Amino acid sequence: MINKIKKIKDLLVKFKGLTTMSSAYVVSQAISAIFWLFIARLLGTEHYGEVSYYIAIASIATTISFLGAGNTLLTYAAKGVKIQPAIYFMTIISSLITSIVLFFMYYNVGVSLFVVGNVIFGLVTSELLGLKLFKKYSIYLISQKIITVGLAIGLYYIIGINGIILGIALSFLPSMIKLYQVFRESKIDFSVLKSRGGFMINSYMLDISRSFNGTIDKIIIAPLLGFALLGNYQLGIQALSILTIIPSTVYWYIVPHDASGNPNKRLKFLTILFSGGITVISLILSPIVLPVLFPKFNEAIVVIQILSLSITPGTINLTYISKFMGNEKPKIVLIGSVLFILIQITTMLTLGKMYGVNGVAMSFVLAVSSEMIYLLFMNRFIKIKS
Repeated sequence: MINKIKKIKDLLVKFKGLTTMSSAYVVSQAISAIFWLFIARLLGTEHYGEVSYYIAIASIATTISFLGAGNTLLTYAAKGVKIQPAIYFMTIISSLITSIVLFFMYYNVGVSLFVVGNVIFGLVTSELLGLKLFKKYSIYLISQKIITVGLAIGLYYIIGINGIILGIALSFLPSMIKLYQVFRESKIDFSVLKSRGGFMINSYMLDISRSFNGTIDKIIIAPLLGFALLGNYQLGIQALSILTIIPSTVYWYIVPHDASGNPNKRLKFLTILFSGGITVISLILSPIVLPVLFPKFNEAIVVIQILSLSITPGTINLTYISKFMGNEKPKIVLIGSVLFILIQITTMLTLGKMYGVNGVAMSFVLAVSSEMIYLLFMNRFIKIKS
């Protein structure tokens, strides 16, 4: 008995970073999930779809402004390169320009502030993960979600659905404290970017492609099928994000470790195995649980079942993306991401017209599976350190 307790204790110590971060990620995702599920019940299908559409626009704009900083900070902060001040300066200027352009396109203050706030929050959290400061990362993550709930719901009752977007945007701004610390403690040195420009450019293109992976479907569905069906699809995507909390948590944990030469093969295998079990549970419980919780979202039942088929291939993708990024080979990941977008768009336009929102869900699964096949192929035929 004592030996078993000691083994458990040793295991917890060994994966202390993972347990800290995963706990925070699960809590933050649970808060976010409950928030968005509440918003879905509150708004109904059409307005829920409308809010999802504008957040998709703001998310793409955020990625454009981010200049590939996320993976760059994750990789080089883990290697001890003092790259933060230069990256921070460039991306903040970029986000301010983008936010101004967005304002004159949509005249929505919330959308513009969302871009600036999300960029700052992304910079701070990426640096903390790269430095393996998982406890601080956890505090930032959970705090932002709690602030989101309070501000978004409060502002909704004051100014309507635009208040939800504005509330989310304002929730990012407390991370500016860390921003101030970075510029106070270190000078901006652009020379550190010269030898790493290629990696940053590839990371930027990767971020853009992966942003389109998660948002292009919403942007196409709105004009193709309308906000109401987009609302049903978005509820399915929200359910998918809940079901993939653990694989996503593991991904953010293993990226800096892969960059440091620690592949964590056993952890990756267990995560893939776990994702298979989640898929089975989703297929069984979706028709039972959804009608009770969301009676207005009838079409989301089949959508969730279809999307759940992407959990395991999506988890496999994350493990290989971490491996390639950790070995500074973002081009491989970029091509896989572009492949995802091409297959998703082409199949969405055909399957969406044939089967409606279920066809769009099918296109997502096909795109994820195609990316998985490509990454497996590249891992098999290109020599990369494990």
